[in-house]
Amino acid sequence: MADIHELWRRLVFNFLICNTDDHLRNTGFLYDARQRGWRLSPAFDLNPMPGDRRESKTWLAEDTGVIDSRDMLMAAASYFRLDAVQAQAIWSEVAQAVAGWRAVARGLGMRGTDLLDFEPAFVESTTP
Repeated sequence: MADIHELWRRLVFNFLICNTDDHLRNTGFLYDARQRGWRLSPAFDLNPMPGDRRESKTWLAEDTGVIDSRDMLMAAASYFRLDAVQAQAIWSEVAQAVAGWRAVARGLGMRGTDLLDFEPAFVESTTP
C-alpha cells in the first residue's frame, strides 16, 4: 500500500514543480528479495521546467489525457487507494515542502538570476 501512496505523492510533486518530463519511463521498480516482490524505486529524473505549461506526460487513465490540474489529481486519488482526507493531507505536505524550494536551491549554490529563472516552476504551483 505504501508504494501506491508514494506513487501518487510523486505525481503531486511532479505537478507542483512543473516537471513536464514526467513519463512512465521515469518510474522504476526494483525487486526486493527479502519481500519477494517488486517495489517502487527511489525517485529520479526530477526536472523543474519553469518555461513550460504545467502538465505531466503521465496519464492517469486512457480517457483523461495529461495531468494538467490539481482537480484532476485529487479526483484520481481513489485510484491510489486514498480518500479525500488522505489525498489533501499529502497534497498539503508536498506543497509545503515545495514552497521551501528557495532555501534548497540556495543550499545547492543557486543565486540571483538562477532563482528568478526557476521561480515560475515553483511559485505558480504554491500560490492559492
